[in-house]
Amino acid sequence: MKEDGIEEGLDALFTEVERVARFGFTATELDRQRQNLLRAYERLVIEDQNRQSDNRADEYVRNFLTDEPLPGAELEQALNQRYLAAITLQEINAIARTWFTDRNRFVVLTAPEKPGLAIPDEKQLAAVIKAAPGNDLKPYVDEVTSAALLDPLPSGGTIVKTTTKGPIGITEWELSNGVKVVLKPTTFREDEIVFRATSPGGTSLASDRDYIPASTATQVLSAGGLGHFSAIDLQKMLTGKVANVSAFIGETEEGLSGGGSRKDLETMFQLIFLRFTQPRADKDAFTVQATRARTALANQSALPEFAFPEALSIILGQNHPRRRIPTAATVDEWNLDKSLAFYKDRFADASDFTFFFVGSFDLATMKPFVERYLGSLPSIHRTETWKDVGVRPPVGVIEKTVEKGIEPKSQTAIVFTGPFEYDPPHRTAIRAMTHILETRLLGILREELGGTYSVNVSANEQKIPRQEYQAAIQFGSDPERTEALVKRMFEEIEKLKAKGPTEKEIQDEKEAMLREFETSSKQNGFLLSQIAAKYQVGEDVAGIWEAPELYKKLDSASIQQAAKAYLNTNNYVKVTLMPEKR
Repeated sequence: MKEDGIEEGLDALFTEVERVARFGFTATELDRQRQNLLRAYERLVIEDQNRQSDNRADEYVRNFLTDEPLPGAELEQALNQRYLAAITLQEINAIARTWFTDRNRFVVLTAPEKPGLAIPDEKQLAAVIKAAPGNDLKPYVDEVTSAALLDPLPSGGTIVKTTTKGPIGITEWELSNGVKVVLKPTTFREDEIVFRATSPGGTSLASDRDYIPASTATQVLSAGGLGHFSAIDLQKMLTGKVANVSAFIGETEEGLSGGGSRKDLETMFQLIFLRFTQPRADKDAFTVQATRARTALANQSALPEFAFPEALSIILGQNHPRRRIPTAATVDEWNLDKSLAFYKDRFADASDFTFFFVGSFDLATMKPFVERYLGSLPSIHRTETWKDVGVRPPVGVIEKTVEKGIEPKSQTAIVFTGPFEYDPPHRTAIRAMTHILETRLLGILREELGGTYSVNVSANEQKIPRQEYQAAIQFGSDPERTEALVKRMFEEIEKLKAKGPTEKEIQDEKEAMLREFETSSKQNGFLLSQIAAKYQVGEDVAGIWEAPELYKKLDSASIQQAAKAYLNTNNYVKVTLMPEKR
């Protein structure tokens, strides 16, 4: 809630509590909850044999610690089917009245401490709570529409070209409106279909002046709902269905992502069509969202933890307007009309979109939905691509200390940047190098010196808009030990560059990467991201399944060369957060 609206928010909360206690819930609310629970147990049974081991382990732990029964998925479903139908609205409302009483009630208030903000005391809060039952209340009206999610249905298009990649099980369709579709059926799960759609462009095609409305377009429009439905009405409409579709607009691309079950496949495609053609701008939802964001960001900016990434972002982006961290001030630049206009422009032409589908489907089932819903997407066949907005990392060594807060702790980040040859061998080498360095630093800075709880070493590489990389090392420590730990860290970097990794480090890294691939390659989400990435950068998609051979070829020379190339101690940014001097 707004920091100056504590009493107003508390009154609204306890007014609704009183409404429930006095009038109860509605039959339609109970029915939706029944449907959602039964659908969840239906899927639990379908995927029972494919459940992750950690999920099963959690059940065994609860069984041991709290005597929670282990009836199995099918019996759990049968029990819920039997008893949920018998639960009456009167029983639910009777329970609600016993829960919402004026006894054993505990209210906790947290708020920022800053000049000019008056925080209500205990007596004022108690007065608000006491007054709520006296409010003039009427029963809650659960408005439920009978309208269809999409009416009328689009006429559709046709598949004009089919290409198959037999050895890897991928089929490509080109539709009459120019849309490309890539399909990879799998058997990892019984009832999971995931998708991603992308098109070049993104916020890079917005002017600097309109960057904020462009970059927040999907955020503010998703709060408004979809088509004729508000966000709440859309949630009601999707009761008992497993289908979700979200829009995104990044710097160099825009698109959709989501998924669903086989049973609700058509609903998923209808949501795709609506996200493209009928975004919904809701001024009231926009105002609420902006108010919440402004309050949250204002409080966040007062934290020492905020000053640290802010300083790092400013230096790495060299004060570029598109690398500003969001603040309360940037919310003032939000503009619903401009966001809607930019969104509509980005999704006005589907002819340069590629859709990727991975999961438990067959082509015959997908074909009519693809033709009807994707084949009907608007298409004007414009020629465009992303733009390079000119963000460049600094050159040379830049060090900055930020003094913020009073807690005796520091945070340090060292970020190396530079050009990168974006291909599988180089991506494998930098990944292996960062893993080995992280393991070394953990052993020395944490285990040997006891100077930190954790060390994180990571690398990010990109091809668009330029081939470049960032390699970052971050850790927290006692402020008095920061300088010594940083010095030791650089010593270890030089050792890795001079001598390379040991044979044991290489072998351990190979085994870890192979194990990770074995697990990840049997997950639909992983395959989806890998397939989409390969198409986007123009690499052979078969390379996904050739990764283990790359891992096996890792050697000391390639990792040592990666350390020399990507840990250039003549070109890095170091930012340290320290407590204020008192």
